[in-house]
Amino acid sequence: MGRHVNNTDGGASHSTGLRVGVSVALVAVLAIGVYVVWDSTRASCDKVEPVSVIAEGDLADYVSELADQTEQSSCFDFTVEAIAASHVADRLAGSRTPDIWVAESQSRIRQVGTALGHTWSGIGPSIGTSPIVVAGRDLPKVPSWSKVLATPPLRVDSPATSDVSNAAVVGALAEMSNGSMTHTQLIDTLTGRALRMNDEDGAPDLATMAADDGTSLALVSERAYATFAADAGAKAPEITAPGITATVPETGTVALDYRVANVAPSGRAVTSNDAIMALADTVKSDDGARIRSEHHVRPADGSPLPDGEGVGEVTMIDAPDRAFIDNIGRKWTALTRPIRALVVQDVSGSMRQDAGGRSRAALLKEASVYGLRKLPKNTALGYWEFSIDRGGSGTPYREVAPIAPVLDKTDGVLNRDVLTRAIDTSLTNLGGGTGLYDTALAAFKKVYDTYDPAYSNSVILMTDGRNEDPHSISLDQLVSELNIMKNPARRIPIVTIGISDDADADALERISEATRGSTFVAHDPKDIGSILLKAVSYRVEDA
Repeated sequence: MGRHVNNTDGGASHSTGLRVGVSVALVAVLAIGVYVVWDSTRASCDKVEPVSVIAEGDLADYVSELADQTEQSSCFDFTVEAIAASHVADRLAGSRTPDIWVAESQSRIRQVGTALGHTWSGIGPSIGTSPIVVAGRDLPKVPSWSKVLATPPLRVDSPATSDVSNAAVVGALAEMSNGSMTHTQLIDTLTGRALRMNDEDGAPDLATMAADDGTSLALVSERAYATFAADAGAKAPEITAPGITATVPETGTVALDYRVANVAPSGRAVTSNDAIMALADTVKSDDGARIRSEHHVRPADGSPLPDGEGVGEVTMIDAPDRAFIDNIGRKWTALTRPIRALVVQDVSGSMRQDAGGRSRAALLKEASVYGLRKLPKNTALGYWEFSIDRGGSGTPYREVAPIAPVLDKTDGVLNRDVLTRAIDTSLTNLGGGTGLYDTALAAFKKVYDTYDPAYSNSVILMTDGRNEDPHSISLDQLVSELNIMKNPARRIPIVTIGISDDADADALERISEATRGSTFVAHDPKDIGSILLKAVSYRVEDA
């Protein structure tokens, strides 16, 4: 039987230690020309082949049972990790590449493939579907997805956690395509929802919603709702779902479509396809239908759940053009991904210079404190200062505050307040020349080594001058190092800000271009505040 593995990706797993299996990639099998007749008992196997699987989001519990059933009549031993959607790309680009990836949708597979510059041809058919529903207490009328997304009480998980919000966006896109809303209205709706999501905690647990007498709405899969209702009914048979009901917009809904990708290294591609074929037999069997029903998953054709579970017959929206979906999906993911940035500030002596009646440092201090109050509550920030030998002989940079969520506490003090005090102290202790290039490289390496896939990671580098350290690497060497370190699964833009026209704009632009970042120059001192907010909020995928 298969082994059990705990997820180690930053605590992102929703369920761990599960054996998970996958469904069929029949097209890929036919392409390779492989057909396997499976023995009825494992005792007849000359060799039991291990197969590694990652299962996205909360799919592990469902796919696990498919694997258990498959192992009884095949020569495969499945090991699975339950892995958060935000960690998939990092895992696929790492050294421990799995054989199979079970995703929540085809669009998720395409999006990750685009990010990694890879296309997987072995994408199997659906192992089940689950429509997206609006669940809550005292549900209002929901005429369309655009109205749902604009409803203030609504809570939804970010795309980094679940594909549910992506499916809602597809619904809104379809409404735009049929003329129900304009492109501008769509962008305004998505931007407004993304801003709310960055200041919220995601979709609440349905049991928590049921215990709360207040009005609440959440976007969830029908599978999540039906599972909650079944659990509630088991505890209190006279109540189907205490206080919580579910519905879909009048315009119809979109379903999660659980898909499989053969992501095995080339040397294991055939083995992976064989394992997928074995699991295909299980999915099509009576046992597979039983497992699907127990986990409240609809079949691939979208037929309603049995025994009146879920939301019954629903209208499915015709999805718009795939390229359009993928383009908006990338922008949506970028908008909703929380900010994680290392702010690196020039504290050289030139920051004392006058900038319209006040020093550059004083203006920047004011802008920084203002910006900290405006950033979403799920932001994580760190702070470095730099000038020649600031961190000791030969080291131009010094860590003042490590990257951490601004609303967490350090020694009982809110990190946002820690940063405010650090910036105030740093920008009143000025001196020395500008050690730009070594600092830029060290900051990039720091964020790379501590990269968190659940966030939009970046470096914000601010200076009013040019590199003055005679012992540092050259600009060409810096750019070369940055190009060598670039990793499509760990995109870390260096966003540069030139404070005044004295900044070396050409050098800053080359640094940013090497990392797919952007450069801003505050020609007028009064622009520093707005530019700083733009820089910290920068999302590389939003290009």
